Amino acid sequence: MYDIIGDIHGHALSLEALLKKMDYSKKNGFYQHADRKAIFVGDYIDRGPNILKTVQIVKAMCDNNSAFAVMGNHEYNAVCYNTLDESGNYLRTHSKRNTQQYSQTYNEFRNKTKEIKFYIEWFKTLPLFLEIGGIRVIHACWDFYYIDYIKSLLPENKMSSEFLIKSSRKGNKEYLAIATLLKGKEIKLPLGQFYFDKDGHRRKKIRIKWWKKLEQATYKSLIVNAPSQIIDSKVPENTLKYHHPYLENEPHVFFGHYWRSGEPKIFANNACCVDYSIAKSEKLVAYQYNDEKTLSNNNFISVENID
Repeated sequence: MYDIIGDIHGHALSLEALLKKMDYSKKNGFYQHADRKAIFVGDYIDRGPNILKTVQIVKAMCDNNSAFAVMGNHEYNAVCYNTLDESGNYLRTHSKRNTQQYSQTYNEFRNKTKEIKFYIEWFKTLPLFLEIGGIRVIHACWDFYYIDYIKSLLPENKMSSEFLIKSSRKGNKEYLAIATLLKGKEIKLPLGQFYFDKDGHRRKKIRIKWWKKLEQATYKSLIVNAPSQIIDSKVPENTLKYHHPYLENEPHVFFGHYWRSGEPKIFANNACCVDYSIAKSEKLVAYQYNDEKTLSNNNFISVENID
């Protein structure tokens, strides 16, 4: 009996509206339900106008056993942006692009030094994924290889200081694990091809539909939100040789991250994305899971952006 809630990105008023729509009520300072628990898939900060209120709501619910929460790539980025390595350098460089992405959060916490430190420390304790009540929850991609690697390295499924530093440096296995689990599995486009993402950044890689069987796949069929300029050519087989699809007999998996739009729909009988672009003035979405064998489009519930 879980309500899996998509990326919030600082839209606290929409979050409260969604919780109330699902019959959660605020008692003793946190939202709770008599019979159900919420699960948040990450990306609580950046972009939206009510970031502090959002993390206050989510953390209070987690602290009082009314919800669970996993880490999103934006929380991971914020931790790295605010953490120094042994040489005194930030784990995430304060480049123009990185600073722009973090700017909404920075501006809201500009004069709240204690508060941002407090929530950065909380972000560090968030698990990278959940396996609970027969379901799986992760921010972007359930990749079996890196899930097993994390389990072997981090028995409590929470980042150590050593892991955090290693994960911030390209080339390390820890870096690849975080990039895959929190940002999605990517493949390179053919030479000369590129597209511009939602933020106007030029991309030469695409994030693929990791939950699907990919035999005889084309680039356009693989990308989650395919831009029109992608040429629909076949993907070379060796490009996908390390891909292991999420088979139908695996537990239900829920995730966010992919900026969907329109009416919420499941991706497969056991795979469901709950990110429907609240940060782009669309919907905040939840899937109400009731221990069903096959996921259903009828179990989505949503509210429009009201922040």
